[in-house]
Amino acid sequence: MDAAPRPPLTYTPHGGSLDLDPASVPEGFRVFRHEAVIGSGPERWASAADAVLEWALQRGAGIRVSTARVEVGDDVTLKIPVLGVIPLRAYARVLATVDEPDRRGLVYGTLPGHPERGEEAFLVTIDDAGSVRLVVQGFSRPSPGIWMLGAPLLRLVQSIYTRRYLRALASH
Repeated sequence: MDAAPRPPLTYTPHGGSLDLDPASVPEGFRVFRHEAVIGSGPERWASAADAVLEWALQRGAGIRVSTARVEVGDDVTLKIPVLGVIPLRAYARVLATVDEPDRRGLVYGTLPGHPERGEEAFLVTIDDAGSVRLVVQGFSRPSPGIWMLGAPLLRLVQSIYTRRYLRALASH
């Protein structure tokens, strides 16, 4: 029996969130980047990197994730409590993991049914001085339909959850 076809991502081109290269960001998308120092030293870096690949940012922000660990190619459902009451489902695909000497993390892109279109990268970095940072960056715009009308609210919710991600890993 053939597997059902997988839905395509909701935007093109793909892959621009990792380095935020302007040539890779689709026209009409809003670029964002947030970062915070979350500690220092190689042990903190390794621990934070592992946490990112176990969806600890999302779970620490109150989001339920349909998979236990990040796997490239997985389609995931994120159940996001909006205003503490409304369960919003957002669908995404893990596009890549990053495992470099000074940067680790993941990239996901949106699937149909997600309130936004775009891509987001969650990266833990360490610099030469041993400072460990969490970087959340990407590009997005509201999905068509009702989501376009709620663009200011979507940006507010995205901002709130980004701050929660930063706090979740800072205390992890």
